[in-house]
Amino acid sequence: ALQAFRKSCLVWAKRDDTKPLHKNQPKYGHYGDWRQACEQAKTINNSQAKWFFEQYFLPVELSSANHKAHLTAYYAPEIPVRRRASLEFSEPILARPKTKKTQNLARKDLSVTSSKVLAYGRPADVFFLQVQGSGTIRFEDGSVYMAAFDGHNNKPYTSIGKLLLKRGELNPGQAGKADIEEWMAKAGFKKTKALIHENARYVFFKTEYLNAGEGPKGAQRVPLTPMGSLAVDPKYTPYGTPIWVISKFPTYARDYTGTDEGHLLIAQDTGGAIKGKMRGDVFFGLGKAAGEKAGVMNHKGRWFILLPRHLVLGLSGIS
Repeated sequence: ALQAFRKSCLVWAKRDDTKPLHKNQPKYGHYGDWRQACEQAKTINNSQAKWFFEQYFLPVELSSANHKAHLTAYYAPEIPVRRRASLEFSEPILARPKTKKTQNLARKDLSVTSSKVLAYGRPADVFFLQVQGSGTIRFEDGSVYMAAFDGHNNKPYTSIGKLLLKRGELNPGQAGKADIEEWMAKAGFKKTKALIHENARYVFFKTEYLNAGEGPKGAQRVPLTPMGSLAVDPKYTPYGTPIWVISKFPTYARDYTGTDEGHLLIAQDTGGAIKGKMRGDVFFGLGKAAGEKAGVMNHKGRWFILLPRHLVLGLSGIS
């Protein structure tokens, strides 16, 4: 969380002290209210992280109608790709089209003629890359690039996992990424493509050079930190806010039950399905191991925002 917070502070350093963090959420104060904490964060080492957050912030638990946060998780996959299409690597990864008309086409109507093709991957791999919103692509020659989110086609998102559950193709409580991939492998190419097309939402990408050890950039335009960054609904939560969440976290692949854990995370990203005051998507990291755990997390929990001490002490009520 300290590493992630420092990255948000770099963005805040360019903001006017008198500007509010969120124009509709006055409890978060102004950028100037966070300056002291950001300056201190530059000077301490990672072993002082707990002391730092306890010294400069106080936690405030948010409330809602059901008093529960909703937490899921995401990751940045790495998928093998090719520069030319083949029977196996048949699905194009498209750049954002130049015209709005083309960009707004439904998934089934987009093809290699719609925009520049960045690479070709397996249909299931490309679909899950789009669901996660970013990831890395690895070519046969060993070159690796970040496939960074570059917009979507403004169509509604449909969960194919929920469709499979509704049809009895998957068992309740076992509709994670690995379960869907197993279904796809058994169903074959045609049924997989038909299922994917039922989700009209299509995500476009741009390629970026990959810095070693860094995650993709989130909506705040800083590299995401594994188990340190959180996707939120910016309508309610400004980027850069530290948030303590308590929920069930998976400890191994297909751990649908999870274990009670508390994590301090920094709001640095958002997503199409992340809607609501206490709706969060935890960034688990890069690669297969992170994906195996991220794909099964879907639990209720508690949600505390950390605010500079003087802001909390000056509040008479908060919700």
